[in-house]
Amino acid sequence: MYLNQHMLARISGILTQLSMPVLLLDHSGQVILPESNEKSLTLPEALLNDPYNPYVNGAFTLIGINDVEPMFLCFSGNSAEVEACARLCAQLVNMILKDEKSSTTIDNSIRMILEGEIDASEIEALSIEQKLSMNAQRTVIYALFTETRSETVTPIIRDLFSPDDGDYVCEVGRHAVAIVKQINDETEIGDIEQYAMALQNTFLLETGSAACIGIGESKDNLKQLNESLQEAKKAISIGRMFHPKQQIFNYQKMVLERFLASIPEENAASFYQTLFNRRTTKLFSDEMLSTIETFFNNSLNLSETARQLYIHRNTLVYRLDKIQKTVGLDLRAFDDAVTFKLLMMMGKQKKEKKQRT
Repeated sequence: MYLNQHMLARISGILTQLSMPVLLLDHSGQVILPESNEKSLTLPEALLNDPYNPYVNGAFTLIGINDVEPMFLCFSGNSAEVEACARLCAQLVNMILKDEKSSTTIDNSIRMILEGEIDASEIEALSIEQKLSMNAQRTVIYALFTETRSETVTPIIRDLFSPDDGDYVCEVGRHAVAIVKQINDETEIGDIEQYAMALQNTFLLETGSAACIGIGESKDNLKQLNESLQEAKKAISIGRMFHPKQQIFNYQKMVLERFLASIPEENAASFYQTLFNRRTTKLFSDEMLSTIETFFNNSLNLSETARQLYIHRNTLVYRLDKIQKTVGLDLRAFDDAVTFKLLMMMGKQKKEKKQRT
């Protein structure tokens, strides 16, 4: 569950009244409160298995709150008095969370639907209460920021989208904002990407920083918005792997990337090494790989590729002939170019997974 500034302020009001230091942690151990503390703690597995009873871990006592996606309070001390305080404090924080969840504002309703915090019957009830059409066609645009906080960019985005048009904006993370964009049968993929580009330009102008933007597939039912949000997040995750220089990723257009990402790492590595190995290390220098990338980006057009690389056309032909002699693939032939492209992308998958470990 994402805690907006209002919720954080209410919880902070409770924690600061205690005579002992207390941290609020998310489900991964990242410190949420106090906001000045950006540390991350490793949560004991025993706590994760039974989060809602006080757990003593050395000089600290931890207890879980929130039954959707557990968060944790971490108290300094391990006495019986601290455990009793932990139980009481957890109850008070849970009361705040339940009170906020019961809030019937349109923003809170959209956020809970996006995050999958309520079931289908509750969504139907909210749609009636908030006068939300169940069957309107919508897509989710997810903006993820590295440094800028979501509460900074949310007002900026709201100036671009209007509830009168069926569009809604809500914070879904400390550095993430989701836009539910209503569309129609005449809306094309390119139109949604234009919206995303306009968002990116606005972010750069207003905050000086860019975002990674994911676009989920369009859905025709309010109950499917969570699915569109997950697709938008996945588009960013996979897009960064295969296209690290890009910032806008459309899930619907990433069929090949999604397929390659589903291939087991060992299989991808095996195929990649059939082309990129010790024997071809000298051939595939940075200059050669840049040449190949440019050639592919120009749809195998020799003249345009040579122009962009500032080399003679014969120089480009010589490089392609060298590749053909060494690995047996003529990149001027469509089938061979596709084969090479797939193997090269498998290498990007392999490098990304290696960097994460």
